[in-house]
Amino acid sequence: MTWNTDNQQAPPPAETKTLLKCNGKDYDVSGISGIGLVERLKQVARENNISKFDIYDSDNINLSPADIENGNFEGDLSIVRYNVAA
Repeated sequence: MTWNTDNQQAPPPAETKTLLKCNGKDYDVSGISGIGLVERLKQVARENNISKFDIYDSDNINLSPADIENGNFEGDLSIVRYNVAA
């Protein structure tokens, strides 16, 4: 019988951060999901004086609040002011 005397453990997995980009600023929204994430998006938009906006993920897919609440997005999120002058 042999004993494993090598007590080295694998390093912990790298922490994945989720960023929300708005007006050139990055907001860390890691660990927030569901309705809490939707509410955080709205809060950041208000802080940046944005009343109407679209939300995109890192694949440049336009997301609905339901997509965000259900976690149906990839990577970071971006708030883009909705252009009503078109």
